[in-house]
Amino acid sequence: MTVWTEEAILAKGLKISGQSVRVITMPADLVTLTLPLPPSVNHAWQNVPGKGRVRSPEYRRWHKLAFDELCLQKPGKIVGEFCAVINCGKINRRADIDNRIKPLLDLIKGTVIEDDSKCARVSAGWVSDVPAERVVMIIRSAA
Repeated sequence: MTVWTEEAILAKGLKISGQSVRVITMPADLVTLTLPLPPSVNHAWQNVPGKGRVRSPEYRRWHKLAFDELCLQKPGKIVGEFCAVINCGKINRRADIDNRIKPLLDLIKGTVIEDDSKCARVSAGWVSDVPAERVVMIIRSAA
């Protein structure tokens, strides 16, 4: 798993800031995104005494980098129910594909889709034609 360090983020030409970004998108029926592979949900959360479950540092770094890449792609917005095809570049034999779906849907919530609860169907798999550590998502309207 790639650890998203500040140097790696800056090397990609992306800015690091603590400010929230509002993404203005146009309605669309089909959106294709290329994003970094998220950490497994097994490593996305940690227990912190006095706070409860919080995002892990690895998950926060990935989310920042992935959101910046998402904004650069200027995707459209799918309104209502949607279907998603998630093609992940294979990283190793023991990685579970289902542990990568939730972080990706959470990332696009509010920008590309209204809410991940509107997902009518999702298909995910490891594919050889996507580079390792990368994801190609195809989201289309279910209507």
